[in-house]
Amino acid sequence: MDFLKDLDPAAWPGWLPLNEADGAASAGAGLSPRTVNARSVLQAIWPGKPMTASELIEATGLTRATVLSVCRDLVEAGWIEQAEDSRIAGSYVKGRPALRYLFRPQAGYVIACESDESRLRARVADLHGVIVAQRDREIPADASGPTRRAALVDLVDSVLAEADLGQEQIMSMAIAVPAPVDAHGTSVSDGAEGWWERMNPNLQAEFAERGWRVLVDNDANLAALAEAAGGAGAGVRSFATLLSGERFGTGLVVDGRLLRGQHGAVGEMRVLEMIAGVRTPDGLAYHARTEVRAAAAAGTLRGELAEVPAESIDADLVFAAARRGDRCAQDILGSLAEVLTPVCMLLSGLLDLDRIIIAGSVAERIEPVLARTRELMSRDYTLSWAELVASNMGEDVVVQGALAAALAMVRDTALISD
Repeated sequence: MDFLKDLDPAAWPGWLPLNEADGAASAGAGLSPRTVNARSVLQAIWPGKPMTASELIEATGLTRATVLSVCRDLVEAGWIEQAEDSRIAGSYVKGRPALRYLFRPQAGYVIACESDESRLRARVADLHGVIVAQRDREIPADASGPTRRAALVDLVDSVLAEADLGQEQIMSMAIAVPAPVDAHGTSVSDGAEGWWERMNPNLQAEFAERGWRVLVDNDANLAALAEAAGGAGAGVRSFATLLSGERFGTGLVVDGRLLRGQHGAVGEMRVLEMIAGVRTPDGLAYHARTEVRAAAAAGTLRGELAEVPAESIDADLVFAAARRGDRCAQDILGSLAEVLTPVCMLLSGLLDLDRIIIAGSVAERIEPVLARTRELMSRDYTLSWAELVASNMGEDVVVQGALAAALAMVRDTALISD
């Protein structure tokens, strides 16, 4: 995750859905000139390369006296440290060695969590994105909101203990949930089912009580952030990150901005219930599993998949069998392409996207499905402009996005509350 240390919040205007207080802070409203100067120096030195005062002067445009004074303050505050001098490092052979300063990634830590339907994940990382502790935990898909919240609290406490860190060392936290999230960190009701509220049972308030800066956001939005930072969305003006495992979910970046909406529901894929050929927001892993099990129940399943107990069949087995030439598995992959095609054509045609990135647990094995999907999309030129690619970030794409967001929050607000 080396790319995370180079993240620049200013490169993503409007991307991070901070709460109202943070929004005012990130704008720099009311900051003293000394704080503004300190932030300028800190941002320049953050990526990690040791810098001399002269290099900081060139990077920030500040005077030498100001840079040296600010560096003393930052050293005292624990943000930076004096590095090995330039003579010892070999840059100088004569004269007085120049002081060099180095950012301290251990000045604080962040927590990134993914609270999915059936799995909880927690990562603790330093300010360069280096993970120092991580834990995962399965959770029943039908667990209640309070049960999910308590399980996540326990997981976070256990990963903090593993990292040997106190709560006061945490500077920010980002939590990904499979639900729309508004600017206040809450998820609106989705009716009698209450699924969205169960996936996000007031998680922001739970952890904000610890004094942390907390962001809760939709999992696909955070996956889009990860793709923009160091994945297939890097440098792409308009793209969709389509989580395609158990459920479809989309993070949409158009003209360089993440689309959100009043309720944070832009990219919510329940609209697929109205799309012919799809009729459900269930994802490709779900379709692969259910199609095999339906064929087994009907007695029409053939080949190596027929030798596996129906209850043990999952998408991984289907993709693996297809790679080995199993005809039945290959037919199922063809049906997955027929499901994916209208979804991609809808996104491409409606939003005029440059790229659609298929992400999540199926991404590493999805290329045969994408090849067929591209072929089907090509039949309508105006709906197939978007390039269709697989994410290279694996199943960690969502938690990596949460980590990127947590780090960006720290950089965006560093020194403002000090």
